[in-house]
Amino acid sequence: MTRSRLYVLVDSVESDMRNALLRYVLDHLDEESALGPNYEKANLRREADGLGEPISAVQFLDMRETYDVLNRHRETLPADLGRELRENTPSMDLLVPVRNRVMHGRPLQADDPETAVSVCRNFQTRYWPTLKEVVDHLDADPTWEPAFEMQGRRSDRILHNLPLSEYDETGLIGRSEDCKKIVSHLVKRRESMITITGEGGIGKTATALEVAYMLIDEVTSPYECILWVSLKTERLTASGVVGIVNSIRDLTGAARKLGQAFDIDFRGGINELAEALEGIETLLIIDNLETVDGEEVIALYERLPDSVSYLFTSRVGVGQFERRIHLGPLKEKDASGLFRQFARSRDVSRLVRLTANTVKEVVKRLRHSPLAIRWYILAVEAGEQPNLALVNQDDLLDFCVRSVYDGMTQGTQSVVLALFALERDVTFDELAILTDVSIDSLRRSIHELLTGSMVRLENDSDGSLVSKVGLTEAAKSYLRRVNPLSSADVSAIQEQEQSFRRSAERRRNDEKSRKLAPIIVRTRTNDDEPVAHLLRKSLLESKEGNFEHSLTLIERARSMSPDFWEVDRVQGFVLSVLGNIDGANSAYTAALRKARIGDDGLAEAVVAHFFSGHLARRVHDTDKAVEYARIAHKYFNSAETAQALGSYLIWTLEFSEGQHYLEWALDNAEGRAELITLTALVDSWRRWSEYLLNQEHRASDAAEKAHAGFSIGEQGMRGGISDLRLVDAVLESFSQYIRCITSPGVDGAARDAQTLFMTKLVSKQLFAFEACREWRHFPGSVGKLKRMTSNSEIQELCDRILEYARPVADSDTASPESMRDDVAEGVVRTWCGTYGFIAHPRFPDNVFFPGSAVDNRVQGAENDDLTGCRVMFIPKIEADGRSRANWVHIESSDTE
Repeated sequence: MTRSRLYVLVDSVESDMRNALLRYVLDHLDEESALGPNYEKANLRREADGLGEPISAVQFLDMRETYDVLNRHRETLPADLGRELRENTPSMDLLVPVRNRVMHGRPLQADDPETAVSVCRNFQTRYWPTLKEVVDHLDADPTWEPAFEMQGRRSDRILHNLPLSEYDETGLIGRSEDCKKIVSHLVKRRESMITITGEGGIGKTATALEVAYMLIDEVTSPYECILWVSLKTERLTASGVVGIVNSIRDLTGAARKLGQAFDIDFRGGINELAEALEGIETLLIIDNLETVDGEEVIALYERLPDSVSYLFTSRVGVGQFERRIHLGPLKEKDASGLFRQFARSRDVSRLVRLTANTVKEVVKRLRHSPLAIRWYILAVEAGEQPNLALVNQDDLLDFCVRSVYDGMTQGTQSVVLALFALERDVTFDELAILTDVSIDSLRRSIHELLTGSMVRLENDSDGSLVSKVGLTEAAKSYLRRVNPLSSADVSAIQEQEQSFRRSAERRRNDEKSRKLAPIIVRTRTNDDEPVAHLLRKSLLESKEGNFEHSLTLIERARSMSPDFWEVDRVQGFVLSVLGNIDGANSAYTAALRKARIGDDGLAEAVVAHFFSGHLARRVHDTDKAVEYARIAHKYFNSAETAQALGSYLIWTLEFSEGQHYLEWALDNAEGRAELITLTALVDSWRRWSEYLLNQEHRASDAAEKAHAGFSIGEQGMRGGISDLRLVDAVLESFSQYIRCITSPGVDGAARDAQTLFMTKLVSKQLFAFEACREWRHFPGSVGKLKRMTSNSEIQELCDRILEYARPVADSDTASPESMRDDVAEGVVRTWCGTYGFIAHPRFPDNVFFPGSAVDNRVQGAENDDLTGCRVMFIPKIEADGRSRANWVHIESSDTE
């Protein structure tokens, strides 16, 4: 039921009503008496028409007025006609609005044809001959399209040149709320420029036209004139995209078209149009604005008078001055309704009969796009198989997406590539680490994609303020079918994502196991993973000495998440390593400030832990370091924080409290943390000894402290828990012990037994001590001990040590090439049945030995586990740099 068919239908009803009024009422009453209160308005219309008295005033009544006049004279009408009029009075409330939309060129609603036919078929008596003739003609010839001329377009209160809508068959479905919102904005006129944006075929033109007609009938509309011009150059048909003949391609042509609404002979440009609109409250509607340059639009805006407001439709928007109203795909219910309605109107029976679930699946594959739904039904109507039409959407996608995609910058196309490769919605931060564009360029690209309706932006489902961006279904389909991307480029993005995921998994695992290691970057939520990835890379780069790149990564992370305390914490750590003390102080202070905002204590404790380390080691402000170390330990109460706090307390000469924390830490430490804590504890005894000797001159007490440090450290070495730092701390303790017992006024002979025991232990592990830092000073201490003691055993051991030290006494460290066939002492760390590995501080990767190298293994004990046994061995360095022992002698087990 097209507009012209509807026109003749409702016009026939109106014609029969007027004839009944003339025949049964005006046959015995004059016009004024018959029409009563409706006469004056009808007469004024007749006079305005200029035709004078020969034309009855009845011909100038509206449909509702005519029906009401007949109802008032119902008693004088034939009984069956009067009864019919009374019974159908409520139906006129339905028919009159349809009549007005048809006659005045307003967009039809989805149910207008059904409503009109239903009401008209209620009039069955002999008094409706014209109606019966029209109904019979319509039934007999479904192709009949009678010519008609709309009434009232020139008599509308607001001057306009609006075209007829192209959606009469279904009405505008699913956009009522959008239309109300836009009308409200235009009536209030708070913004002079509104742009309806959305992807191609989403219904921008139809929505703008509906809004325009609503404004014409809106009594509060501020406009005296509404002008429309379309810049569309192509149209999508069932057979493909075709050009529009005589289409307007620039704003000069648009100005000429707009001016012809006033004067059919208007041939001017924008300046002449500006003169014509001066002082007239005008709404200027330009459809399909993306076909012209944005600067032209700005020039038009600046040259037309202030009395002009603007409503644009565009896939990309103007970019300045505008308020944007974005149209997304139809809701599933509305899309299904449009499908049903349009299929019925086109009489495509095989689509009309589809089940509800099938329709839902079809409109989903058509991306809930109004144009796609119409195109699909037209294609099936034209003979295309329904299943093939769903697959072969190339022309549709090309029409909807091509112009936007081709106009993108290279950087924006790289963002599209990333989104396509990921096949999911991602946060801005995730895109930032998967693309090579700068953060500012990325923001511009996202904005460009949003304005071009290539992507959608939605808040994360967890209720956070973080938004995720993803390609629209039209964009995905276009890139998949019409303009496929390079598979190599897609694979590269996917590999980057996998690398990011692996990094995130390692970070989470490290956070569980290593707690406060510098490489650990914490996150507030999962949305922080991209920033944490960059910060982790920054820390790794700084570890390799690439500080410039490290700081660049930090700044990239900051631009993504400027309020995240970990950004400043990592910057403080890197600047501290780099030696930029002031910069590190500022960064750590900023991190603390941000960490304390809405935090449960974790963030502040983490920052405090690293800040205390910086203050202690770089700034040498140990008092402040202790203050922050206490904050960290109060929260974590871990071996690591206890070790740090204990060490800093030792540095502030709080020996008793410091050792309390160190001993607690040693009892609770595991793995490498145990070794670090043990080293710190040995060092604390030595520092305490130095303080007693140098500041309080209590040499005897100082010797006891040094001996305590040496003993606990040497036990760790013999237990296989050692590295060069621990060995160095042990040797420093022995050197300090020698200084104490050789001090004036100290009876060294009274300590000969203790001294002899310590010297023997050192002499048995010279191979281990040779590589440590203290070794360069150690021969001097041994020489002093030899001179000051009268114990011959101690003197012999001193000679042995000095003889060993002589070849390397002047060198900082012993190179692998200089290692002699000397016996070393270690502990079997791992035994695998036929081979094993020995732990020794000189060999961080442990020393390999085959089972056949053990010279004193008991026969028949091949199944014995050697793990934990203390052994003597001769290390060799292989050509590949690995260490190996071909002679091993078992001394005892670790448990003896």
